[in-house]
Amino acid sequence: MTVALITLVLISPFALAAALGWAAHRSGVARWHLDQFRVSAPMMGRLFDDDRDLYRVEHDLDAVRTRFEEHPAWPSSGAVGERR
Repeated sequence: MTVALITLVLISPFALAAALGWAAHRSGVARWHLDQFRVSAPMMGRLFDDDRDLYRVEHDLDAVRTRFEEHPAWPSSGAVGERR
C-alpha cells in the first residue's frame, strides 16, 4: 500500500501538468505569439513599435509554421543525391 501511495504522489505532478497542457492547447490559450516577447523599458513602455525586422521575423515564423503544416516531416540528414 505504501509503494502505491508513493508512486501516486510522485506521478501526480506530471499527470496534472499533462492535463493542464492538454486543456490549454485544446482551448487555444497556449498559442505562442511574438507579441508576448516585446522589448520594453521601465517608464517608457514598448520599444520598436514600428520595427520592420519584427514584421520580417513574423513572416518567417509563419512560413516555417505553414511549411510544417503542409509537410510535417523533418528534412533527412546525410548526403542525398549525386556523389562523385
